Amino acid sequence: MSRLKTYYTVDEIRDNLYTTGSQLMLEDGTEYKGSYHSYSTGEVYTETKYIPNVSKKLIKFQKQDTTNYIYKKLKPNIKVKFKTPTAYVTKISSQDITAGVVIRYFIQNINNKTIIEIDSKQFDFWKTNTIDKTIHNAVRISWYISGNKQDIIDNGVLKLGVITKNINQINSVKSRVPGISKILTDPLQYYTDTDFIAPVDINGLDS
Repeated sequence: MSRLKTYYTVDEIRDNLYTTGSQLMLEDGTEYKGSYHSYSTGEVYTETKYIPNVSKKLIKFQKQDTTNYIYKKLKPNIKVKFKTPTAYVTKISSQDITAGVVIRYFIQNINNKTIIEIDSKQFDFWKTNTIDKTIHNAVRISWYISGNKQDIIDNGVLKLGVITKNINQINSVKSRVPGISKILTDPLQYYTDTDFIAPVDINGLDS
């Protein structure tokens, strides 16, 4: 990588600089610690002074997504464009309470086994590989929030309660997202008594 100019005056150079980290990095995303020098043009290079074929260009440090960094290191010509999933907290609407069920989405990073809840938009990103499917597994489940808590026998017919229904939902996806049972520890999460009357949504948030 050559410099912008073939000659710089003394006033255009700041040499013998040093960084302990979190300030500069190489163009491949590797954090740089050590001696460097800079120019009035904004260029920054390794070493106390410029050494042809030795000094490497430095850029401003940015915290790298571990997955993207691995991709870039293994396949430097591939431009990584995958979105990174972010945690979402389910919001229960009056329509959900009336229906007695809400759809929830969870995603797991295969490498570090981390599981977070996401929204439907991110689940669609995963399905279309906008979120990298090679290192993420995602599932959707129906989560029951009203009705009988326990199983009952009605006219000789077993009717599953909310607890059993939600445990069954967890069991149905735990092979695809190992550890989800440690995330969903309360099968009555978001449960509401059906006798509860949801207030009118005057702000239109449920629409």
